[in-house]
Amino acid sequence: VSATRGVVSRILVGGLTDNLCVQIDAAINPGNSGGPVFDELGSLVGVAFSGLMNSNSIGYIIPLPVLHTFLQHFRQHGAYTGKCSD
Repeated sequence: VSATRGVVSRILVGGLTDNLCVQIDAAINPGNSGGPVFDELGSLVGVAFSGLMNSNSIGYIIPLPVLHTFLQHFRQHGAYTGKCSD
């Protein structure tokens, strides 16, 4: 098990995804995409999902509220067709 410490660099809406995502200064490599992201108190805050290729220590996480929306919709409907744009 390994851990990497990082800080939030910026919060994005749209762009990389149509949802909220958070840029962090910790590298996300192919082996740790999909891993949990914790805050300084050990609380789950999101999931690592992407690193920026050919860059030093730029990664992105999907925040917990976005994951909750996805899981709730999937449980209710058996699929996720995307978020409402209005």
